[in-house]
Amino acid sequence: MKLLLAIVLVSLIALIGSRLTFFSRRLTMGLKNIIFTGTEYIFLGIFLGSWGLNILDEETLKKLEPFLLFALSWIGFLFGLQFEIKRLKVLPRRYFSITAIQSFIVFVLVSFVTWYSLNIFALLPENYILLASITLGSAASCTAQSAIAIVNHNFRIGNRGLLGLMRYISSVDGLFALLFFAVALCILPRGGPVNFGLLKLTGWLAISIAMGILPALILIFLSSTRFTQQEYMVFLIGVIMFCGGLAERLHYSSLVVGLVCGFITANFCPHRLRALSIVIHAEKSIYITLLILLGASWHFKVGVTLIIAAVYFLSRVVGKTVGVFAATRILKPKYEVPPKLGLGLISEGGLAVAIIINVTLLYPALSDALITIIILSVIINEYISPVLIVKQFGDVLHLAEDRFKAVKNHQTEMK
Repeated sequence: MKLLLAIVLVSLIALIGSRLTFFSRRLTMGLKNIIFTGTEYIFLGIFLGSWGLNILDEETLKKLEPFLLFALSWIGFLFGLQFEIKRLKVLPRRYFSITAIQSFIVFVLVSFVTWYSLNIFALLPENYILLASITLGSAASCTAQSAIAIVNHNFRIGNRGLLGLMRYISSVDGLFALLFFAVALCILPRGGPVNFGLLKLTGWLAISIAMGILPALILIFLSSTRFTQQEYMVFLIGVIMFCGGLAERLHYSSLVVGLVCGFITANFCPHRLRALSIVIHAEKSIYITLLILLGASWHFKVGVTLIIAAVYFLSRVVGKTVGVFAATRILKPKYEVPPKLGLGLISEGGLAVAIIINVTLLYPALSDALITIIILSVIINEYISPVLIVKQFGDVLHLAEDRFKAVKNHQTEMK
């Protein structure tokens, strides 16, 4: 009975939440960004979990794991669906190289710093520390687009080239994060001893790619027949469920397999745009469900985990700043790039949360520490990121806002 109640309640909240789009003018941009990204649903999950009503207790959460696997596969599929090779060739190659450099620097710096910190405090078993640190490095490489969208909505930005670069980085660096994450999962097979090698890495990636290609081929075959929009939605749901279930059954990443399936669909399925429309339409509901279940599974304890969370946050900020600075100095754009542009790219977003959830499903021993770190980091980053983005544009941005207000006041007076 509790399981049924939990399913109905979470589904209802996700459905209603996906249709709420209001913003109060009195809210700061940071709070608007938190609402826009749905971070508040983490607290709702805490309220429904063992700290509150206990509707989402440990036993119920265990039974809801298939929903998590489906959601992770859905997110991976959506992300892969956006990478159509024909469209990528049109975009500036320099932007891709800048994104790759900054993502790699963030990944290496955060992975090393968190690995060193975890070894000092011995927060996790020895055979899990390397996996946890590389997973955190992968999550740190992500950048959410929500904060940039909020700033663009509230201000009139003159430097469109700089804004375009920030948008590009926030759109593409998730691809590198998932590649780093795939490497992380090759290190610790099924919770055993660390056993990393080129042959093992190649085999793991080959199997992951094969598991993503198979559902994609099924979808492409089904798409070759005549179908209605409702039938195509059933095709998509079935294929994505198959991705998640197959990956879980063989102890692989639903997120990575979904990414491969989405990428193959984007480049070989003639109905890519139809699939993209359906998947995007349900994205917010899926993400809200993930956040609620993440909050309900959070077992917060005051201790050294808070120190690791602070180390992760600070190393990520430093990594973003150094990474973007180095990348834009090696490959200089045609316009001026602020030296601290990386501070405008610290918004973390949903892909980082999905990476952490995926690894905790595969390795439950990591759950308490990694969930605490990512929740605290996401809340802080989403709150401060809009202000830091505004500072990257300096006086030009504020003057543009003032002109906008002046024009608006003049129009009001004329009326």
